[in-house]
Amino acid sequence: MYLQHFQFKSQPFSEHAAVAALWQDQRMDEGLARLEYLIQSGQLGVVTGPSGVGKSALLKRFLHGMLPQKCQAFYCHFSQLPSAGLLKLIVTKLGETPRRGKERLYEQILERAERAEGTLLLVLDEAHLLNGDTLTDLRLLISSALDVRPPLKILLVGQEPLHVTLRRAQHADLVNRISVRYQLRPLNREQTGRYIDFQLSQAGGDAKLFDDSVKTSIHDFTGGVPRQINNLATACLLQASVRKVGRIDDELFRQAAGEFQLP
Repeated sequence: MYLQHFQFKSQPFSEHAAVAALWQDQRMDEGLARLEYLIQSGQLGVVTGPSGVGKSALLKRFLHGMLPQKCQAFYCHFSQLPSAGLLKLIVTKLGETPRRGKERLYEQILERAERAEGTLLLVLDEAHLLNGDTLTDLRLLISSALDVRPPLKILLVGQEPLHVTLRRAQHADLVNRISVRYQLRPLNREQTGRYIDFQLSQAGGDAKLFDDSVKTSIHDFTGGVPRQINNLATACLLQASVRKVGRIDDELFRQAAGEFQLP
């Protein structure tokens, strides 16, 4: 409904934007620089941030720009599996049939890494859900991969509780192997305003559709988390289309924001 009302060519504030249409800011640039260093010289990387802050967008842009002959990336997100289950999933993602026993699974992963044309990168999303045994398995895998050429690298991506887990004494050796750490933070007020303008422009709409005061209110309400900004901005557009108005002002924002208040 609101697409026609505002004559958008595509849906703004979409969670499924193409790489070329992804928002790029200083946070993303800094994250990409660290991930590129991981591929060049690191072994274990950790990226954290609250839900909806843009970790998936960062990964999407990073993996899209990776040259296959330089690095092969394999993405896993079923992080709640038991340790042996996750190793089997990794082996399956690598295109192999899992063998019986952890030692054989380790061997399969390392053998596959040695056959890779370039660096082999394992990306484990939702890593804050990994249990202690699984993290121990990853430490052993990394330790075993020291002599693998081309090298095997692991990237853990998750929410802030991952830091708490890694600070436990039994994971000290794993932590010592972390060569890249990056915490993706929410947008500040200025970034939020530019993010809203960008989303509207990408959809073929008027970048000034939202009053400046509304952009500030959206930031304060959402804490600058892009996914929440998307949801609230979309609610504003829906309210505007229902009321047949062409601009998002403070009154309309308050009505839309009311939908997000818990009873």
